[in-house]
Parts: sequence; C-alpha cells; structure tokens
Amino acid sequence: MKAFLFKDLFLSLVHNKLRTFFALLGILFGVVSVVLIVAAIEGSSLLANRVIEKLGPDSVLIVSGSIKKGPRSGFQNLTLEDVKEIEKLEGIFALTYGVVKPMTVSDISTSKFTTVFGVGKNWLLSWNYRIEKGRGFTDSDFKDLKKVAVVGHDVADFFWPGQNPVGKIILIGKVPFRVIGLYAKKGKTPNGHNLDDRVFIPFPVFDRLVEKTYGHISIIRFRVLNMDEYNQIVEETRQILLKHHKPDEFMVITPVVVKKFLSMLSATLAFFLGIASTTALIVGGFVLSSIFYINIYVRQWEIGLRRALGATKTDILKRFLYEAALISLLASFLGNLLGIAAIRFTLPLLKIPLVYPVKAFVIATLFTLGVCLFAVYFPAKKGASFEPVSALRRKA
Repeated sequence: MKAFLFKDLFLSLVHNKLRTFFALLGILFGVVSVVLIVAAIEGSSLLANRVIEKLGPDSVLIVSGSIKKGPRSGFQNLTLEDVKEIEKLEGIFALTYGVVKPMTVSDISTSKFTTVFGVGKNWLLSWNYRIEKGRGFTDSDFKDLKKVAVVGHDVADFFWPGQNPVGKIILIGKVPFRVIGLYAKKGKTPNGHNLDDRVFIPFPVFDRLVEKTYGHISIIRFRVLNMDEYNQIVEETRQILLKHHKPDEFMVITPVVVKKFLSMLSATLAFFLGIASTTALIVGGFVLSSIFYINIYVRQWEIGLRRALGATKTDILKRFLYEAALISLLASFLGNLLGIAAIRFTLPLLKIPLVYPVKAFVIATLFTLGVCLFAVYFPAKKGASFEPVSALRRKA
C-alpha cells in the first residue's frame, strides 16, 4: 500500500476532531513543562555566570547577615578591627570595606533618593570601578577628611544632564560634598540593583559627618593573588571572623557559594518541573492510548475497507503511527508556543534571566514524539490485526 499523504492524515484527524483535541490536550502540558525545565536550568546557569562576573572570580565578599536571615548591608555587624586582622593575611590585595546608607541627596534646586556608600581605601579598585571623568580617591582624601564624592551616571544625569559633574556640589544630608569623579557605567546586578545610582564618599568623612558608625561596618571585600590559595584564605578569613562574631552575624560570599546556591535553585526547579512534565506526559500517553483504542474500534469498517483494497497489516500499523506522529508534532508546536509564554511570565517571577533555548524546543518535540509513538503502538497493532471481513460487517 502506498504511503499516505499528509493531507489524508490531516483530514482524518479533523474528521475525528473531538478525539484529536483530547489527545492534543493530554500531551500539551507535558511539552510546556519540558520547555520550562530547560529554560530554567539554562537561565540559572546564565545568572550564576553573571553574578560571578560581577563579583569577580578572585574576590571574597563578607556582609552582615547570614544565609538564613539574608545579607543585611544596612546592618553593621562587622568592625574595623575585623578589617585590621584580615589585612594581615598573606596573598590578598585590594582589601576594602564600607557602610551603606539609602538616603536623600540634593543640590540647590532638586533632590534624589539614592544609596550613599562610606568606603575605605581601594574600594574602586576592589570592585573594578573605572573612573570615566575626574579622579578617584587619594590617601589625602581619607587622611584630611575631605568632603569629596565619586558618583554614578544615574546620579550625574539626574542633577546635571548633559554636563560634566566634576566640580559640582551635592548635599548629603545637610553637608556639601564636591564631586571629584564619575565612574563608567556598570549596569545592574543580576537581582536588579542599579549600580549606576550610587554615591561614594570616604568612610572617615561618612563616620564624622553623615552617620556615626562607632567603628562598625556592613561590607568587607578583598581579592586573592594566587587562586591556588583561594580556599585556604577563605577558611582563614572565616576563622578570624568567628573569633569576634556568631556564625549568623556574617556571611562569606564567594563565586563558589554563589554557583552552589544557584545550582541548588536550578536543581530544585528541575526536580519539581521534571516531576510535573513526566507526570503530564505519562498521563497524556495514557489518554492518547485510550483514545486510539476507542478510535480503532470506531473505525473498524474503515480498517476493513483498507485491508480489502490491498492494505497490509504493516500499512494499517503505520497509518495509526503516522497519525500519532502528526498529533505529537501539533502538540509540540502548540506546547512550544505556550512554553515561550510560560518562560516570559514565570522566569522573571523567579528572578531568572529570560532564555529561549533552541534545545528546549527540540527536546520537547523529540520527547513528545517518543511518548506518542509508544502510547499508540499497541492500539495500532491491535487495529492492524482485525480480520477484513469481520471489520467490514461494522460501520463507523
């Protein structure tokens, strides 16, 4: 028997539109879940790489707070004594520290709510800030308690759009500061914090004129010279901090910790979505199999007629498998479209970057095709075994 035309298969599915609809519905949600799994895993991996890139692969960041309570940069558990002890470690550079204060900054005519950082020496170097205009901080700025500031583009564009901010005056609280530098655009952190909406001033000036810290800070950061010694230095740092603090008063953040956390998030998503997609496809397979069992009994007369006209058992078997393949392709197409919509809606809620991986659609299509063919094989084999004479005695 000659190969069936695509049009013939399509018309057959349209003729049995209600059964085709339920068959499609049974597979559809499984396809969406598979697409979401792959997109979530790739998005989490992309997020991890972005965080590590921003953090710096050779960096160690210590913040107030804990894994259970979350980092609290505004809560000052760390101290300058911690900085002095960590500074004695061999194999580190660009050691710095800071305190963070969300507050209103103004000029003569307008004001803006932003984030003010009281920072130690090496802050700009440690965090890879590049000065675009003006200069960064010098030792004399800290020693002589100079009221100077380095600002980001969003701050400069708000107060002085289209102008060079260097030399301009801003008020932090009621204290005037002279802008000495503008750093190059940094964009946003992976969790959405704006890195260009910041004002940096020397820590001693912050402590003296903005808010008394009593030697307490919220952030310590340094970089490691030799990556072979990285883990050892991190452990030594942790031991120094444990001399003066409880474990839940600080958190040591490294690229390894970030990657591990995001990998756990990715694995959790994969686990739950994997269960959902597998369950949906298995249920869809059962539904499809049941529908085709009903289908072959309803279509016994058609099967008998085809056999009488020369179709072999293999031709009948292939006929139903072709129909299953067409259903799987239709379900995959619709499921991939819904998957794209689900990615666009779901991943931002989980703060995972939007990705539309091609392999997600390929995997979903192949997985669905395999499930459909397996589910329909046994009903199709049953239909192919009908005796032509007996089948012709029944009418659809």
